Amino acid sequence: MLDEAQSTPTSTLPGIFDKTNKEIQTLKNYLSQSKMFLKVYDIRRAQENLQLLENEASDLEMKLLPKKKFGFKNRRVVKKTCEKAHDMTDGLKDLKISEGIVNGSTKQKHKLSSKYGDSACMLLGKVDEQIVLDAENVNKNDILLSDLIRCTIRIYGTPSILHMVNLKQCTVLVGPVTSSVFAHDCSECIFAFACQQFRLHSSTDCTIYLHITSRSIIEDCTKIRVAPYNWSYEDQVNHFNLAGLDPKINNWNCIDDFNWLSNEKHSPNWSILEPELRVKSWD
Repeated sequence: MLDEAQSTPTSTLPGIFDKTNKEIQTLKNYLSQSKMFLKVYDIRRAQENLQLLENEASDLEMKLLPKKKFGFKNRRVVKKTCEKAHDMTDGLKDLKISEGIVNGSTKQKHKLSSKYGDSACMLLGKVDEQIVLDAENVNKNDILLSDLIRCTIRIYGTPSILHMVNLKQCTVLVGPVTSSVFAHDCSECIFAFACQQFRLHSSTDCTIYLHITSRSIIEDCTKIRVAPYNWSYEDQVNHFNLAGLDPKINNWNCIDDFNWLSNEKHSPNWSILEPELRVKSWD
């Protein structure tokens, strides 16, 4: 099906990619249901192959279907010398992102672009800021958040893929992600998102409010806490439909720790967050 996409009229491409994504999700669900019969090595190989297929479909969709340029609203926190609290702002400012990249050195931009793709929307090197990404600019775009400290990010809509790299003491709230969320080198963060697949690497002391239709994977992680996804906003139901996620299927507490292969004992690297400790309101 993907081989035929390049010779297919543009008007029919959305239907082809939608069908492809649904078939990939069917394979993921089948794999998830078959895990009790498979070895960890076979599960990992199957997941990697599915991810390669998903990436190929996503890359081809980005190539054949042009996307809107990326923009965001920035609420910058202003520090007061006489106060420790960071609750003062200078108001919302509309910013345009040239070539989908914010801040960072030229060398860093080229390095990240080569790794995540030139079309990825990147938010880099922010400290003590509150940032809102709206659905119009987010839908069907890949998002990269990197090198953020004490930031609060709200992402409305349906990103294709979300990458989070080197986040410290950040809160990231995300609408339904069409495919995967990848996080690396994050610490003391709070995440809330819905997705088909989630991988967390080399991270510690993070709390994740999760809606996922497969199983999460963690590796080289410690002190990870999980709870069901509970961030809500207007139009979220439509975004679930747009992302192809079933709101009724949530494997938020199904975690595969690649550093803990024992089936007899629970991994010490992750736990379920007690209900009384969960965030009740995100406002």
